[in-house]
Amino acid sequence: MIFKLKNDFQNTYSLLIDNVELGTKMPTYRPRFLAKPRLQEWVMPDASFYYSENFEGMRESLPDVTTWSAGVLVLNPKAYDALKNYLATSGEFLPISIDGETHYLFNTLYVIPDAAIDKSKAVEVIDTGVHFGQTNVTFDEVFLDSEKVMVFKSNTNKLLHSFCTEQFKKLYEDNSFQGLVFEPEEVE
Repeated sequence: MIFKLKNDFQNTYSLLIDNVELGTKMPTYRPRFLAKPRLQEWVMPDASFYYSENFEGMRESLPDVTTWSAGVLVLNPKAYDALKNYLATSGEFLPISIDGETHYLFNTLYVIPDAAIDKSKAVEVIDTGVHFGQTNVTFDEVFLDSEKVMVFKSNTNKLLHSFCTEQFKKLYEDNSFQGLVFEPEEVE
């Protein structure tokens, strides 16, 4: 099974990186990552966690793994140590500083080829006149296994989210991490 990775903003804090700081430290910075490498120009920015208006917790709850802008994963040091070898084939790690501690953004660079996507039941997603890609597609998990990919992006949703395999979900759960919601990609 394939899952879309989303921020669990109801149960954990969300990440904030000031775009002004990003633009000041990296003049060529653009907010859309588009599965393009960033490491060469990356300068470690300061970041923080905050509780969003949808946070339902009663006390501070920092995520181990969460998402930020356009499906970029965020890993605390513990999650980075546990997952870095599994994720390295699919993207790059960009350091950020949170309260003086290095966390990492994982920029997913692997885009599943169109040949590994069944679009026969695809449905176009349009919201208030904006096209957000397609849902109701099926990803070829055999292809992902052969490529040893656990996290990837897809052109079918304009590279807006990262997706993962059951293997990644199991690693996340085995480590008792918090901060993600695994939304099944089911075909109707």
